[in-house]
Amino acid sequence: MKLSRYYLPTLREAPADARTEAHKWMLRAGMAREAGVGLFTFLPYGHELMKALEARLEKDFFQGGSAVSLSPLQPRALWEESGRWEKCGSQMFKVADRTNRQAALSPASEEAFLSLVGGELKSYKQLPLFLYEKALRYKDVPKPVSGLADARAYSVMDGARFDGDPEDAEAFFGEEQKRAEALLNALGIDYRAVDTPDSLVYYALAEGYKEELALDGESAYMKDEAPIRYPLPEGEAPKEAEAVYTPDARTIKELSDMIGVEAARCTKAVDLRVDGAPVFVFVPGDRELNQKKLENYLGVSGDKIDMLDEATILELGTFPGFTGPIGLGEKARIIVDRAVTGIDNMVVGANKENYHIKNVNYGRDFEGEIADDLLDVAEGDVSPAGVAYTFREAFEVARINKPSTHFSEAMNAGFLNAQGKEVPYILGGATWHMGALLAAVLENHRDDDGLNFPPHLGPYDVAITVANVKKEEQKALAEKVYDALVDKGISVLLDDRNERAGVKFKDRDLLGIPLQLTVGKDAEEGVVELKRRGGDVGKLPAEEVLLRIADALNN
Repeated sequence: MKLSRYYLPTLREAPADARTEAHKWMLRAGMAREAGVGLFTFLPYGHELMKALEARLEKDFFQGGSAVSLSPLQPRALWEESGRWEKCGSQMFKVADRTNRQAALSPASEEAFLSLVGGELKSYKQLPLFLYEKALRYKDVPKPVSGLADARAYSVMDGARFDGDPEDAEAFFGEEQKRAEALLNALGIDYRAVDTPDSLVYYALAEGYKEELALDGESAYMKDEAPIRYPLPEGEAPKEAEAVYTPDARTIKELSDMIGVEAARCTKAVDLRVDGAPVFVFVPGDRELNQKKLENYLGVSGDKIDMLDEATILELGTFPGFTGPIGLGEKARIIVDRAVTGIDNMVVGANKENYHIKNVNYGRDFEGEIADDLLDVAEGDVSPAGVAYTFREAFEVARINKPSTHFSEAMNAGFLNAQGKEVPYILGGATWHMGALLAAVLENHRDDDGLNFPPHLGPYDVAITVANVKKEEQKALAEKVYDALVDKGISVLLDDRNERAGVKFKDRDLLGIPLQLTVGKDAEEGVVELKRRGGDVGKLPAEEVLLRIADALNN
């Protein structure tokens, strides 16, 4: 490709609202422009990099699959069948036609894949089947701030694997995991995998992103779900419980300061209404209740959990700010973080205004449902393995779904097995968020001057710069070398613009093309300059360029 015929509007400075390094370099290198909040238009260089990544995925991850193209606009009935029309809520773009027939701009693919094969993939003899597509997905992200990583419209490569044999499905899941990790390693991306109940999610590590991981050696958890080993206060011999007057001590700090007991020994009550029913949760006073862990324990979504109103708290026989577990078990559901059961001589609310009870011990004075871990993760916490957590910001690039019949059962989609019985498909597969993958590549291959790609990663491996296009000998030699490289199948970008040499040199560093060849003042002698981006310059005869570049790319 010749830059004189190419659209490449590079920027000398990044826009002020570019918050991540990938966002900044994507804009500066002329890869994309923002079309609106969370919306991006790819320019030629970004489009070509995206196509290069798609080709790599097609070869290394989706090998053995058959490509399809699903409609991105899908009827409401399809999503109601799976149960996700309401579950997706405001994150789903919902539309209606002129007759008010409702549809969704697809945020995921399971429904469409199952609808596609449901009427025709009817026999175990047709399984396994692996389909994939390149598509656009749509998600109404509330406040997109991370560039391509949280865009509202984004490219994906999405695959669905249909199995009838559980062992085959598990084997394919393991193979997908190996392929994903080999690919991410080959792309030079710093990543961690988070194991969730229904999928294995790969996150690229980088600063400035919304998600935060807790890392325990090679293991990784979402920070708000990371299990911890709570450091219990020093053990004490049980003492006799007694009520203490604590006027206006409604917070743990006020209580701790007033009676001289460490905050960890002052049990915190959280008064909640869960799906309409009262629930009291008790955690150590020096910690916060973790909403996500509570949702997982209760098996409900966050919109089913509210704070209990004052009137209901009084009706249940307690008092706001002074709630305690003693005597409440018959009136409401009592949930206790496991750490509370190991704290000696706790201070708890007395369920009446201005009073607490000290020297309370679990088992002797009260009982409740024990939840293993409902606590927020804090700096210095250790994992159950005893390793101190480190925290890193990150963003999702890929998700491998664990084999499941969940969607097949919900949509009544299945096949006849060898015994002639209709059974649901075992559905697996994976989703690669291509914009996020591109951002991960940019985050991991950059320096102070711009992008810095290794060979075979970007759309071009060689940049040829004509120092002065007004010099015919320079232009002619550059064209000759360019043609020779193109004939050998080497991807080349020829900068033949009528620009100052300094501008061209800055642009080629910005683009990150690995091998840089300059045709300048020595062109009359048939000599050119070749270097690795960021490396030392070497002069060589033009006739040796092809061999030298081929060697560099092969090595």
